[in-house]
Amino acid sequence: MPATSDEGRVSKGERLYAHATEIIPGGGQTNAKMPPPAMKGAYPPFIQRGQGPYVWDVDGNRYIDHKLGCGPIILGHAYPVVTEAAVRQMYDGSCYPSAHPSEVRLAELLIEVIPCAEMARFLKSGAEATAAAVRVARTYTGREVVISCGYHGWHDWSMAKQPSVAGIPDCLRQLTLDLPFGDYERLEALFREHGERIAALIFAAPYDQTVESIALFLRRARQLTSQYGAALIYDEIVTGFRVALGGLQQLAGVIPDLTVVSKGMANGFPIAAVVGAKPLMQAWTRTTISSTFAGEAVSIAASIACIEELRCRDVAGEISKRGAWLKQQCESAAREEGLRLRGVGFDALPNIVLEGEDARLYEPLQRALLLNGVLPYYPLWYISYSHDMGVMEETLAGFRRALVQVMSEEVA
Repeated sequence: MPATSDEGRVSKGERLYAHATEIIPGGGQTNAKMPPPAMKGAYPPFIQRGQGPYVWDVDGNRYIDHKLGCGPIILGHAYPVVTEAAVRQMYDGSCYPSAHPSEVRLAELLIEVIPCAEMARFLKSGAEATAAAVRVARTYTGREVVISCGYHGWHDWSMAKQPSVAGIPDCLRQLTLDLPFGDYERLEALFREHGERIAALIFAAPYDQTVESIALFLRRARQLTSQYGAALIYDEIVTGFRVALGGLQQLAGVIPDLTVVSKGMANGFPIAAVVGAKPLMQAWTRTTISSTFAGEAVSIAASIACIEELRCRDVAGEISKRGAWLKQQCESAAREEGLRLRGVGFDALPNIVLEGEDARLYEPLQRALLLNGVLPYYPLWYISYSHDMGVMEETLAGFRRALVQVMSEEVA
């Protein structure tokens, strides 16, 4: 039976993780999936399997999964339609000496659902795709400088704006300029100072802002990039398909030149895409961006099945309704316990944020949630289509129990 307290609850997973750190740098492949030191005894270092809205760790504990692989699971774990499409393709092989016909169908689908898309190319990860989009923009404009707003992956061009990140040549740090969201003064100053050298502004939406505030920022970004002849790139790795079928650009009504999508595109299968206006996309053929696995047919089959399911079931709309409900219910539950807590950001990507002095309870609340079988990407809560209202009620019950436990410990 799974453990019911923190003592020994994830002991098997922690023993395996201790061994993993001896043979795998960091103990895992994705930084955001590694167990936080403060969550020792509560956070599961290894997940064995997933089904629908649930996952089970190697110790046998079940969790309502609101982390969802850090975002890719949009329909639910092992979602039948996607799994069946992938398995059918698997029996025919996955990697061929020429392109597979399904590449054309997936490109057509992306062009149909993403407003800016006139052409599409595939890669395997979001970081790889943002690097490709920046390379295409530099090729098209003949310029080198990039303004970066938000996080766009681990590659040198992106991390160059972070002085603390080691291993990046100093010469690259002059070519990526950091832009905090909402800093209109810096946005305009960067274009005044570097306008003739700027190849692109690449933007990833912050999760704690309203659509209206983001749209206002993007309208100004669109105006300046057009004025100075720079490309406007949306990093919709997270927002694509999830906040709306057509992504943030559909909600904001501000159309970029290029868009990167990945998470949510294939319900967990590894694939990413760069889409955009034909003149920019055709610059792809004037540089070198190529990947052996970019046309891997199993992930493409999964992506086609996933996007068709997203479209026919209005998955983004359903997720948004459940996210709005979660925000309201968590706020109400916190008020009952005398806590300052607010649900912010996109309804499809709810952030449940402790405010003021109550922010000190961030770690105790996260631990209590885990011990009550709820696994969020705290403070961000991902929701899949498989999280029906019965599951959402289950989440709320776990959240309420966690709040009571945290407050009881505070009083004690």
